[in-house]
Amino acid sequence: MIVYIEPLGAAILLVGIMVGCLVYRHTRASAAPASRGDIVGAIASAAAVITALVLLLGGGNKATAESESPAPASTSTAVR
Repeated sequence: MIVYIEPLGAAILLVGIMVGCLVYRHTRASAAPASRGDIVGAIASAAAVITALVLLLGGGNKATAESESPAPASTSTAVR
């Protein structure tokens, strides 16, 4: 099964994943040497970045971009 992801959505997802990785590595480096990174903080920050970018950039919402006009009503004036 092939799932098509639009380029804007893929870019937003990629930025969110990169931010999550950076937060995880930063919390890992700043804590004690034998401790793990903050995985919950990394996931939360990635989700927040993805949400903010989708809201700001539209996230590929085609419902507003391609508004189709409804079909015109019948214009015939024939009376029986």
